[in-house]
Amino acid sequence: MKLKLLGAATAASTLAIGIAASPAQAVETTWCENLTIGGETAARGCFKDYGDHVYAGDYRADGWRAVTEWKTNYGRTGECHDDRGATDTLVDCNYDMAESGSITFRIVVRNGADGTNQYQTGWHRWVPIG
Repeated sequence: MKLKLLGAATAASTLAIGIAASPAQAVETTWCENLTIGGETAARGCFKDYGDHVYAGDYRADGWRAVTEWKTNYGRTGECHDDRGATDTLVDCNYDMAESGSITFRIVVRNGADGTNQYQTGWHRWVPIG
């Protein structure tokens, strides 16, 4: 049974976290966005530059899936899907991207893998891949 969601979807909680493991290693940064529906976090998407990880998380039991759509400034695109239902954990999709490029992403909730997007955030600002 699908739940009809009321209210506007909004993007919130842009988060960038920098972590340096040691002076010899580069700083690792993760950018995240939440998709909020009716004041409740419905989905979360992130990008971590170290290792080129894209994440998707479904936080709402509504029968839809959370998807993080991404694109690079050199023409590559993709999607990371959380089709496990509302679990409050993130699916990790690991890609090999050009370290000299930039990436942007947005979070959507949709009906199935190729269904219509029900809600979506705007595109996150462009961030460096490497």
